[in-house]
Amino acid sequence: MKIIENKISKNKNIINVTYQKILNLFHNVNHLDNIKTLLSYLYLFSGKIIFSLAPEKSLNEILKYLQQNKIFPQHIQNIINIKENINYFYMIKKIQNSFLDKKNNILFISTKDLLIGLIHNKKYLKKSGNINSFQKSSLSQLILNHPIIHIEHGIGRYQGLTTIKTASIKSEYLIISYAEGDRLYVPVSYLHLVSPYTETSIEHAPLHKLGGEEWNKEKNKISSIIYDHAAYLLRIYSKRATKTGYSFLIEKKSYELFCQDCPFKITKDQNEVMKSVIKDMQKSVPMDRLICGDVGFGKTEIAMRASFISVWNNKQVVILVPTTLLAQQHYKNFRKRFSNYNFIINILSRLQTSKEQNSIFQKSENGKINILIGTHKLLFKKIKWFNIGLLIIDEEHKFGVNHKEIIKKIYSNIDILTLTATPIPRTLNMAITGIKDVSIISKPPAKRLAIKTFIQEYNPILIRKTILREILRGGQSYYVYNKVQNIINVAKKLSMLIPEAKIKVGHGQMNNLDFKKVMNQFYNNKFNVLVCTTIIESGVDIPQANTIIIENADHFGLSQLHQMRGRVGRSNHQAYALFLVNNFKNITIDAKKRLEAISSVDNFGGGFSLSNHDLEIRGVGEILGKEQSGHIKNIGFSLYIKLLKNAVNLLKTGESLSKDKILQQSLEIKLYVSSLLPENYIIDVNTRLFFYKKLANAKNEKQVEEIKNELFDQFGILPAFAKNLVLIAKIRLIAYQLGIKYIKSNKKIGLIEFHYKNSLNIEYLLKIFQKEPNIWKMVNSRKIQFIINLDDDYLRLKWIINLLRNLYQHAL
Repeated sequence: MKIIENKISKNKNIINVTYQKILNLFHNVNHLDNIKTLLSYLYLFSGKIIFSLAPEKSLNEILKYLQQNKIFPQHIQNIINIKENINYFYMIKKIQNSFLDKKNNILFISTKDLLIGLIHNKKYLKKSGNINSFQKSSLSQLILNHPIIHIEHGIGRYQGLTTIKTASIKSEYLIISYAEGDRLYVPVSYLHLVSPYTETSIEHAPLHKLGGEEWNKEKNKISSIIYDHAAYLLRIYSKRATKTGYSFLIEKKSYELFCQDCPFKITKDQNEVMKSVIKDMQKSVPMDRLICGDVGFGKTEIAMRASFISVWNNKQVVILVPTTLLAQQHYKNFRKRFSNYNFIINILSRLQTSKEQNSIFQKSENGKINILIGTHKLLFKKIKWFNIGLLIIDEEHKFGVNHKEIIKKIYSNIDILTLTATPIPRTLNMAITGIKDVSIISKPPAKRLAIKTFIQEYNPILIRKTILREILRGGQSYYVYNKVQNIINVAKKLSMLIPEAKIKVGHGQMNNLDFKKVMNQFYNNKFNVLVCTTIIESGVDIPQANTIIIENADHFGLSQLHQMRGRVGRSNHQAYALFLVNNFKNITIDAKKRLEAISSVDNFGGGFSLSNHDLEIRGVGEILGKEQSGHIKNIGFSLYIKLLKNAVNLLKTGESLSKDKILQQSLEIKLYVSSLLPENYIIDVNTRLFFYKKLANAKNEKQVEEIKNELFDQFGILPAFAKNLVLIAKIRLIAYQLGIKYIKSNKKIGLIEFHYKNSLNIEYLLKIFQKEPNIWKMVNSRKIQFIINLDDDYLRLKWIINLLRNLYQHAL
């Protein structure tokens, strides 16, 4: 760690200290060692540590991350508030760099240094409810020599970033190598044309020839597939939009009283999601909203509040769940939550006799049940409803195609709220493309710690150590083995391996009463290790169970692994998940990808992200069939989804689709200004890539402004070159909307050429020409020239952006 010594000059209003400025805390680091280095330094430091945090959106994320790493800073207003018996503090003050106060032995850590590490660790920069933020499209995780796609040139290999200076113009470029040693230098303002390629291993990924025909052929094939897919999705969207449902009224006082009964304070994410649900329920079009959130993140409370609104409007509620175990848990929780109201809540499951079930059917028809919770038996056609208003589907991924077809027939014109931690491929696809309304709960309840996940080869010593550690702290463990015929033998082996443990077995083929008895005993901590099948995947909430071991983890799907991992960590204690495989060498490529995905997405709210990983691994054959998925694999899932979203959005606006529109019209911008995020502003290359891609993917000027503010919050005042980069991002967005083919400008003269199909208002343009004839010249029907004479690059960019805004405001 490099140190430069400085002195702060004397001033009556500040404490005079001699300090050492700590430089290059994360210099030349391309992996997680950076954050480990920082944490080690913090643990070993002998004095006091003050985290000087900026009052920004990422403040809570930083504090949460520190707490996860056993650092619990106390908030202070001033240095004089430091206490002797505490080592860590934080102040809401912004400093540019970390430094050491030598005189008082106090280490000040800046927000900037912390955030650079956190970007690597993927613990922040996730906006709640924002689907795009969960898609695996960011280039920030690129590795040298790994496959990457340029939409105009095909699949090559990533070779890093480089800064090139020509004349006095300095810019940063992403390098892609192609076949025969050719290289493409992509300006960072063009990164919207670049996507990662994750369809196959590095060795089997295609390597196209720069300027070759192979890539053009693939693009032509894919454009027709995208058109068909987009049209199919739009048919679903249009059909839903024409239905008429019930517009719920919100009785504010009663609803607020019900909310006050909630035993915990809901998170910001939950609050935002509930606002969206209320808006949907107030509309006359039936609600069809997916709520995605990890186990224990508060989806059930959202369901309860929506149920209250429905029943208050004299409408019945149906809650559909995949297992009897989950039905019983919901029944218990709903009765407790609604205990202050005279609502009639009932349950329908296989544990009831035919007579009891028929009684429930009759009560439902007569309106004597307000909320009915049950399994797939609720899909029987013989159930008639008195006045049904809301259907809630929990764990949607557990229901098959046939179940969903029945749901469409029986519950076609009512509000539907779907809850899941890991949406199925078809649902995820509709969410990503904007056809289905989606809300994401990505923030955990207060004091919840992320589950630490490990993937290891089967090792009895490791198993003993893991379970024994949990027993010694008074906790419980799950041991998942999914073959019922051998599960008793596995339990016996564990008993011999860990004689200190009290072990019992639970699986789906047991007698219902026996299984219920085992689960009740486990809930009441009568034994500490449950050897079980995947039956625990749904509806088991044991707060003191904080370790899960899954044998043959490579045999499970991503959704299953994520759901089972979510069974632990339901309290404030650190939870652990150990995924075991017999031999790393023998597992399939897809299994390896699944395990890599589950271990990489160990952050809160990772379910949606894992579903996206899952869709990439399976391929879109899950949605469109194997024949079409072959073509899609050739261009990469990430690029396919990006082009599909573009096509769907165009169709929504009523535009006709052409190959050029599907594959995105080309736009060339040459403004001869230095535009980049300088290395001395953001040291880490992957962090720069992250923000370059974010700017390139911005959909409107408002998003560009948000990214600009984010840069300011995290790294300080933007240098001139970074300001230029932001303006060019805005210019590109407006130019696309106008149908511009290229913009070129130096300090004296500029040219704008439009595509054949554009939105230029010629009448308005002629008015500009008449007003300032010395500035403008019409070269031809699609090309205009202007005289600018501005030496200041920033002012020239501002002039161009104002021109484009005026043209867009008067566009056809």
